[in-house]
Amino acid sequence: MNIDDKALRVKHMRLLEKFLKSSATILKLENFNYDLFEKRAIKIYNLIKKLDEIRVDSAYFKSLQNFKELTINTLKNESLSKEEKRNLLLKQVNLIEKNRNKKTYKKSKHKKHIED
Repeated sequence: MNIDDKALRVKHMRLLEKFLKSSATILKLENFNYDLFEKRAIKIYNLIKKLDEIRVDSAYFKSLQNFKELTINTLKNESLSKEEKRNLLLKQVNLIEKNRNKKTYKKSKHKKHIED
């Protein structure tokens, strides 16, 4: 893998994270604006689409790619109301964030103490 491939890979992964973060921010607002969400999601999706698709091995980045596809498919789905779309996507965002945070945070009472 040369430097250009690594740079494209990093760029792609950062755009996926930006997609999630932007979506999560808007979906969690009390005064949720569906049109703003749709506009931003499509804008970032188009940026990701311009890049070549990359293979990811991390479960976290696979979930980000799945979320990207789910979001676009949900936006295209005319049978769901705006609130149903929001709830479905918000649930996915929360699951992704929960899995990501599970790896980095443990209360000290749950850590095993090794005594010599």
